[in-house]
Amino acid sequence: MRSAVILPLLAGLVGSQPMELEERQSCPKVHVFGARETTVPQGYGTSKGLVDMVTQAYSGATAEAIVYPACGGQSNCGGASYESSASQGTAAVVKAVTSFNQKCPDTKIVLVGYSQGGQIMDNALCGGAGSTLTGAALKSVKAAIFMGDPHNIAGLPYNVGTCTAKGFSPRPSGFKCSPGSPDIIKSYCDSTDPYCCNGNDANSHQQYVNKYGKQALEFIKKLVDAA
Repeated sequence: MRSAVILPLLAGLVGSQPMELEERQSCPKVHVFGARETTVPQGYGTSKGLVDMVTQAYSGATAEAIVYPACGGQSNCGGASYESSASQGTAAVVKAVTSFNQKCPDTKIVLVGYSQGGQIMDNALCGGAGSTLTGAALKSVKAAIFMGDPHNIAGLPYNVGTCTAKGFSPRPSGFKCSPGSPDIIKSYCDSTDPYCCNGNDANSHQQYVNKYGKQALEFIKKLVDAA
């Protein structure tokens, strides 16, 4: 009687192994998550330029866009407040990265966020909105790029660009990134940008991939290749 019970259980375990193995074998070496800026339709927004550069640099690399409101109270994005949108976006980043890491634990993950998209990636790595990456999911993130992040403040060790002021949703004075490592981050912001800095040229906010894309890609490749 006991053997009659045990044999079906063993058969079930053996039967599950090929499917799990197949899923692992289909996992990419590199996977990129991209997050768009405020009011832009669902997808990658301006982050797509750098997302594409990364996927083209690694054969078989895959990518997906974070699904979140990307809103600041405007009717064309559902009317969610900026704070609510950023909070939902942060939770979406944590959920997406954690889920992917559970399915593909050996895949190296890259985060690319633009404007509010940069802020939600910032939150997921460095705290500030309730949800943060932890454990294996956090360790799976090998590089993170924020472009035009409204959380920007001067003096952070990963800042790149000409801004010496702060964005409209700045980190507090003395802020330190945690639980993520500041060593895997680059945050791009120039002084002319009115969203991550105190400038008055909105067009400059859209130029980070054009201006810093190649530099950001080299940073990503250095970290991914070393991981």
